[in-house]
Amino acid sequence: MNPVPTGPSEADADPLGLYLYCIAESAALPAVNGVLEQAPEGVDQRYPVTRLSVGGVSAVVGQVVIAEFSEHNLQDLSWLGARASRHEGVVAWTMAASPVLPVKFGTIFSSRESLIAFLARHRLDIAQALDRLRGMAEWSVKGYLDEQQARTGFAARDPEIQARLAALPASPGARYLLQKRIETMMDAALEAGLEVASAAIGQALAVHAEASAGLRRHSSAVTGRVQRMMFNASFLLAPENLAEFQAALAEQQQEGEAIGLAFELKGPWPPYNFCPPLPQG
Repeated sequence: MNPVPTGPSEADADPLGLYLYCIAESAALPAVNGVLEQAPEGVDQRYPVTRLSVGGVSAVVGQVVIAEFSEHNLQDLSWLGARASRHEGVVAWTMAASPVLPVKFGTIFSSRESLIAFLARHRLDIAQALDRLRGMAEWSVKGYLDEQQARTGFAARDPEIQARLAALPASPGARYLLQKRIETMMDAALEAGLEVASAAIGQALAVHAEASAGLRRHSSAVTGRVQRMMFNASFLLAPENLAEFQAALAEQQQEGEAIGLAFELKGPWPPYNFCPPLPQG
């Protein structure tokens, strides 16, 4: 087993751990004394990015000072931002050479022995997953909605709402109360319509992908956009299927224009949402 190089002496007083970026195929990652030459800088720039191999699979790792990954630092965007970016950079670099199982930011093993045991325990599952993901990439599709336009559009398709609108009385008092009821119905029609539309969009796109994963829809406070996020999913795609997937998304875009729906496609990314669960315990 290749040794993990020792870092600067000034950090020796603090317990070091092995920070795991991803898992890949050993044959695709040639190393010199465990160091992956040409690899980008790791989360802790004081230590090189290395590999630790067991039975044909390699953990891409780097040493870190465990204490630095405190709750305080993990909540500090100024500390987190650059390190998260370097994490993603190492995973992307590895993905260019090998199929990968990316690991979430902040995954640390206390020792080489614990990581070796983890790889040995899950080696067959890891090898099968890497083979399944060969050549694949994750693509994200988000759908943003002009909510008022959609509300009006779904209400226009509801016969009961239209009948009530047509029967509104001239009296301001009676009209006000009935309008409130109709607005409640319009809200319900919007939510029901969006659920149906979201499911239909997911199904239409999934037939062109190897796998799909529905994701949580974020609020405007998170997205920074005025439009409401009504669709959020990731799709596992082979390069040869990308064009037909984009064509299917364009069809959904055309159909969604009537309710003010616009899609955002991003990728390719490492398959974060399509890795098998590999508990450390």
